[in-house]
Amino acid sequence: MKINQSSNHQEQGSTLLVALIISAIMGITLASFLIMTQRQNVSVARSQTWNAAMALTEAGVEDGLAMINKTSDGFNNLNAWVNSASSDGYTVSNSMYYVRRYVNSDSWGTNYYDVFINNSDPNSPVVSATGYANWKYFASAAPPSYYAAVGVGSPLPQSTSRKINVKTRKDGLFTVAMAAIFQIELKGFNVSSDSFDSGDPNFSIWNGTYGVYPVGLTNKTKANGDIVTDYTIVNALSAGNAKVKGKLKTGPNGTIDIGPNGSVGDKAWVEGGTTGIKPGWSSDDMNVKFPSVTLPTTTWTPVSLQNRTINGIFYDYVITTSGDYWLNGLTKKLYIGTNVVCRIKCIGDVSLTGSQDEIRVAMGAVVQFYMNAANCTIKGNGVVNDNNQAINFQYYGTPMNTSLTYGGNGTFTGVIYAPDASFTLGGGGTEERDFTGSSVTKSVKMNGKYNFHYDENLNKIGPARGFIPTDWKEM
Repeated sequence: MKINQSSNHQEQGSTLLVALIISAIMGITLASFLIMTQRQNVSVARSQTWNAAMALTEAGVEDGLAMINKTSDGFNNLNAWVNSASSDGYTVSNSMYYVRRYVNSDSWGTNYYDVFINNSDPNSPVVSATGYANWKYFASAAPPSYYAAVGVGSPLPQSTSRKINVKTRKDGLFTVAMAAIFQIELKGFNVSSDSFDSGDPNFSIWNGTYGVYPVGLTNKTKANGDIVTDYTIVNALSAGNAKVKGKLKTGPNGTIDIGPNGSVGDKAWVEGGTTGIKPGWSSDDMNVKFPSVTLPTTTWTPVSLQNRTINGIFYDYVITTSGDYWLNGLTKKLYIGTNVVCRIKCIGDVSLTGSQDEIRVAMGAVVQFYMNAANCTIKGNGVVNDNNQAINFQYYGTPMNTSLTYGGNGTFTGVIYAPDASFTLGGGGTEERDFTGSSVTKSVKMNGKYNFHYDENLNKIGPARGFIPTDWKEM
């Protein structure tokens, strides 16, 4: 008998084909899963390396910002950092400063960052930083194009870089008409505040070199005579009946008390006789740190008693040569001569209370007066600044200076920075230029007539706390 086996062969062939198809599907699925896993590993490795590069870049930015702010506590010596750049590892080429810092090294390679500081404009250095991070992965996490180059388990170092460009500007020490850490009380009559710009002929009376406050020319004045405090209590700022062309600010939750005839706002608001605070011209978001004054490190020469008559006026102390000097207190007249640039450290109390007492700053002279004792009282003729420029007389109160009183018949043109001193103003002159410049003190209490004129040019040419970023951009 003959048996037909073709049906069995067909069944076996069909089974084999099905098995092959299933195997192919499983293989494709497994391969797809492995490819997905590999791509996921690549994505994770790339993300981690990308983030690591940014951390290195930010470290470079911090390095650069720390460098340009190295001498910021000197206020007037912001650009002194360039003198120590080499000792901090920076190489210098014209106005460009460069350094490379290595962060760590391992079998994958070395991570590092490069920092460039462009100081072509000393008032606005530009910091550029690039961070380089090694891409840590094995071949299983490598991009497909690299598979042929390595074997499984072989490391493939590859760095990823990111760059940030940061523009900066000076953080001026004097940015408002009046600032205080604690309470400000503006009592008295005809108290006012406005601003002008001694560096702009459109907003000052120009003499060809610089400008002075435009007395009687309200069209040349501006409304940036801000009065601010960090204080956070009720009535942190008592404005009374002051006419403030500018803004009032307190610390968080601090309140402002204003009298029935007080006016705060822009020029149109105040000059138009509108009372109260114009909407948007007050806030409680003030939060500024005022660093203490540190004495310059230098050799101080004593000022000797000279008893000289200059331009018909008798002076007890006279400084005619630029330099650094010290006084053991001051109770008599002081004269600083023409074109003298000097720093004066006073280690005893100042008490100028006679009707003709004065500190005179002659034409071209620039004076930094460091008060390193508790009490300073200046009355009589006060500080007579022949330059009519606030920058020419700078008063700095160290933590030793806890009391500052200014009054008498003298006006004031200058700047005051004494964050540890209670500031009392009494009296007030008959001229409109009563207080021209800016002040920063612990607190303020005013009695009498005072007109404050903030010189906006101080924010450009005056002392500063350091450099702050104005633009942060990834390149």
